[in-house]
Formats: sequence, C-alpha cells, structure tokens
Amino acid sequence: MTTIIAIVILFCIAALLPFLERYMDNLKKPIFIILGVMMILVAGFREVGVDPDSDSYETSYHNYYSQNSEDSKETTFIWISAALNQVTSDVHALFLVYALIAIVLHFIAFRQLSEYWFIPVFVYLSFFFEMHEMIQIRTGVLSGFFMLAIKPMAERRWVIALLLILIGSTFHISGLALLPLLFLTNKPMTKKQRWIWASVIPIGYILYFMGMAIQMYLDIPFIGEKLLAYQTGDEKGQGIVSVNAFNVVQLFAIIAFYYMLYFYDTIASKNNYFPLLMKIFAIGTATFVAFAFFPVIGDRLGYQMKMVNIILYSTLAYTIHPRWAGLIAIFFIGCIHLVYILSYAFIP
Repeated sequence: MTTIIAIVILFCIAALLPFLERYMDNLKKPIFIILGVMMILVAGFREVGVDPDSDSYETSYHNYYSQNSEDSKETTFIWISAALNQVTSDVHALFLVYALIAIVLHFIAFRQLSEYWFIPVFVYLSFFFEMHEMIQIRTGVLSGFFMLAIKPMAERRWVIALLLILIGSTFHISGLALLPLLFLTNKPMTKKQRWIWASVIPIGYILYFMGMAIQMYLDIPFIGEKLLAYQTGDEKGQGIVSVNAFNVVQLFAIIAFYYMLYFYDTIASKNNYFPLLMKIFAIGTATFVAFAFFPVIGDRLGYQMKMVNIILYSTLAYTIHPRWAGLIAIFFIGCIHLVYILSYAFIP
C-alpha cells in the first residue's frame, strides 16, 4: 500500500508541473532531476510482492548462479546480480540499479524528443513507469535504450541507433525484434501515405478476428526456450496469459492515433520526430492485437513499441487551445491509464 500511495503522490506532483512549467524559468532542470530521483527511489525501494514480478525477481536474484536462472535471464541480469550479491542479499539493490539505469535513459530521451519538460514525465508516470520500472524491469532498461535510439533513427545515424538497440537487447532479448524498425524513416508523410499508415491498425484487427493461431515453436537456442517459458507463465510472476485487444489503454491509443493523424500538419510543425513516432506507434498498436494469440509477442512487443506514446500524447497540447484545456485532456488520459495499471497489476 505504501508503494501505491507513493505512486499516486508522484502522479499528482507530475500532473501539476505542466501547468506551472512556463513560469519556472531556471527551476525546470532541478525540479526535473528531483522528480527523477524520487521515481528511482519509489521503484527501487518498493515492497517485494506489491507487483506481480518482484517475488520472482527476488528468487532469481538469490539464485542467479543456478541453471534455471541462466535459462530465463539475460547475461546482464546474472552479472548485475552477481556483483550486487557480493554487497547485499537484499533484492532492493537490484531494483534500485535497474530503476536508475532505466529512468535516467528515459529522462535523457524525453529532453531529446520533446520541447516540454514535464508532460512526458507525467505521461510516463501514468502507465509505463509502473509497467516497466516496477514490473518488467529488464524490459524497462531496454525501453530506455530504444527511446534513445529514436533520435538517431530519425537522423539516419543507423550505426548509433543499432548499437543502442543491441545494448538494450542485452537486458531483454525481445529488443532484437525492434531491429526492423531501423528501416523506417522520418520523412514527412504525404496524404496518401497517411491513409496507408491509417490502415495498419485495422489490418491488425483483421488478423486478430481471423484467429491466426499459429503455434510458434522456434527451434532457436535460448530464444525459443524463453518464448515457451513466457507462454507457460514460468518467468512472469502471474504469467502473460492473454491479451485483451479492447482494453481501455488500447482503445485510447487508437483514438489518439487517428486524432493525431487528423492534426498531422499541426503537430509535425512542432515536433521534428513526429512522422517516425507515428509509424512506430501504428506498428506497435497493430502488433498488440495481431499477435494476441501469442501473448508474449503481442503484449511485450506491442507495449515496447507503444513507448513512443509518451512523446506523442504530449503533442496533444499543440492541438487544443487554450493551453490549459490541452493539459486537462492529457491529465484525463493519464488518470485513465493510471487506474488501469494499478487495478491490473498492483491491486488484488
């Protein structure tokens, strides 16, 4: 309960800051840093058992050397666990290290991808902070590296983007599935191209309704075993047993996508990375439902790519006037997301 209260307090603070941002002047950076430190501490010192995965991570942390642990965790997890176990047996040391790496990476990416200081932090706190930094902590670090890779992707600095995604993949192997995104460009969309990208999400739902229950038993060392482990719920505390293609977060994402596509010219003139972000958003949203028959892919990869929502939802402020009305709309979206993630993962 202490962790949930701390999350709600952070959420309320982050919700207030966008309204005050234009009046902060030189206070923006120190407040930004302080907020990040508070988030690291909340994620790092949360109670074991408050979320679905912390009990499992505690077991893996104490038994990092065992054969079973090596089969289900990346080498970076084993190395970090081995080093920290030399100092303490308290799993909070592991939580703290992963939270530190992930949140610092995300905060750096926010400053690269958005002109706003606090709207991205608020959106982050409403869903992905809880999902990645407090439940799927290895995925959280991968997400940080992926967010950092977006700027070089947009600027066609492929080597840097590739290296960032590969480094992130050492924290969670699913990052390798993000490599095809390197072929996307940040070129402005023509009206015809906007229609094409608008069709990606409906195609995902067509595949969903067709019930393409393909059994993907990959005979690939390590990767195939991890997919099977996820599918049977062995690695995740409660297991990813299903994907709800019509959950409230998904429906809000779809509505927001078409809304932003309608205001494409307005937003693109304000955010230099908007075309690339929208393409990744469309693919992630479609992936979530198209692979609903195989939850480890639909859930993990879908939400991984939908990380760009943090920046995209922030751009909604460009489309609604006066400014405070746009911020209230973003606040409403954030509240819906926070209630969803807390009820889904933190409240029995």
